[in-house]
Amino acid sequence: MVAAVLANPKASRRMTELSDPDRAFLVAGLTAAGVTAQDIADRTGCSLRLVRAIRAQEMTQVCVWALDQSRAADDLLRVEQIDHASTRAELGRERAEVKRLRMQLDQILDELQKSTLSAFPRCGHPKVKWNTGRRVDRSGDAPRVYEYCLECNRLRAAKCRAKKRGPMSS
Repeated sequence: MVAAVLANPKASRRMTELSDPDRAFLVAGLTAAGVTAQDIADRTGCSLRLVRAIRAQEMTQVCVWALDQSRAADDLLRVEQIDHASTRAELGRERAEVKRLRMQLDQILDELQKSTLSAFPRCGHPKVKWNTGRRVDRSGDAPRVYEYCLECNRLRAAKCRAKKRGPMSS
């Protein structure tokens, strides 16, 4: 009812046609929306004195309180929905990380069973297919292939991204 009155300059029903609880709720809702008493009177086809009398009623004060509580609950719900969406996104990232780590663990265990597991001498990370990057250096007479640890590379990139974000973001 409040939205209908706010949408139209003249209400389809006059204030005098409404029941007392409907009057109280309408006046409370319009007042909460920032509509003046004179504008409420003009929109609902009643006198300014009637609007002021309705505003003074206890039922209207209860409606104002109920609207405030409803608005506060809506705000709290919105915050909780945002937190929930953030938590779900974080859960998705963590699940992807767990899946990646499980795959790596399986590959390491396979290499251990075959007794072919070796490690990078500098960092000690396993030298397996998913963790070995290759770079070809063609600057000399013959091209040379260099292998490097992708895990160390990933950690360096994460550290660089964290530094760019600054200390406030997490």
